[in-house]
Amino acid sequence: MTQDDRINPAVNLMDESVIREMTRVSETSDIVNLAQGFPEYPVPQSVLEAAREALSEGRNRYTRTWGDPALRRDLAEHLERHWSLRYDPEEEIVITCGASEAIMASLLALLSPGDGIVIPEPIYENYLPGSRLSQARPAILPVDPFTGEWDADALDRALDSARVMILNTPANPIGKVWSAGELETVAELLEKHDVTLITDETYAWITSPGARHVPPATVRDLWRRTVTISSFSKTYAVTGWRVGFAAAPEPIMAGIRKVHDFLTVCAPAPFQHALRTALNLPIDYYRELAAAYRDRYERFSAGLREAGYRVNRPDGTYFLLVDIRHLEVPDDRRWAIDLAREKGVAGVPGSAFLYAGLPRSDGKPPDRRGIFLRLSFGKGPELLERAVERLRA
Repeated sequence: MTQDDRINPAVNLMDESVIREMTRVSETSDIVNLAQGFPEYPVPQSVLEAAREALSEGRNRYTRTWGDPALRRDLAEHLERHWSLRYDPEEEIVITCGASEAIMASLLALLSPGDGIVIPEPIYENYLPGSRLSQARPAILPVDPFTGEWDADALDRALDSARVMILNTPANPIGKVWSAGELETVAELLEKHDVTLITDETYAWITSPGARHVPPATVRDLWRRTVTISSFSKTYAVTGWRVGFAAAPEPIMAGIRKVHDFLTVCAPAPFQHALRTALNLPIDYYRELAAAYRDRYERFSAGLREAGYRVNRPDGTYFLLVDIRHLEVPDDRRWAIDLAREKGVAGVPGSAFLYAGLPRSDGKPPDRRGIFLRLSFGKGPELLERAVERLRA
């Protein structure tokens, strides 16, 4: 028996994470890691103290599988206060091991073999593997990585045979913040085709001035057909705590909770307790967070442009794209590794986010011709300056 015979065929269509591969490359020598989204932003002292207290108080046992009831209550209040989203904390919220687990649980709960799922491209790397494990049929909605433009008619056609659509806003890797007008169009088409929406709103608080995040579930009547997913990781700079959530109307949430229960039982108990403090931080915290990352973007992008690089202008997240189309790179993964080792700066090759650049079901090799390199400006200013100097050399 060959290895392929032993393994679920969907797994053979999955890469290991290219993002985390580039982190491993960075660890081999003095390389500035702008590949993985490690935010270098201070965790609020009150949140750290709450975590220490939780550990010292012995909060080391399982919480309820749906999440600490107090955290769910605080989260429901936070979502309503800041985003006008109303969810019953007892029946319509589940605390998960990061947004990644919430996405996987939602896909497994909502998709059956042969169902269609619409995924905008560039694709954050979790969406396609989760869809394939669900044995769904992906339909790709192209979004221009540099302008954010997309075709409503193409979405209409893709939704015709779909059961689910997943939408990332603000979008990783391209930094697109889907506008209220765009979401109105999406809502109209989802209602027309009776399709459920899964959102990934991990970077909701990290946007540029004038590009405020609009939760899709607040548009038209989308709430009743939407699973709202987000994470505490990026907002509070606690990526290693692995706490996120999903919120949805009770009939949808009931299925997601069942999958979550058998995937992870519960998210880390002491950190769930600590994040209650985070949810009650003043609004100034979020304003300062967004302003700090925008300042880093302006400085970093200016340095890259002065060094001769062409970069996009993201409205959200802490990632930017370096345009490498003019280089005609035949294999951007090999190129990105060579760049890291030769220049001392690691980024993520664009093919990791493109359907054609990922393992193919027809057996043909992926198309890894270079289009862009994703770099994180979530690092501290000194590290970003060092990266610019190295890339300038």
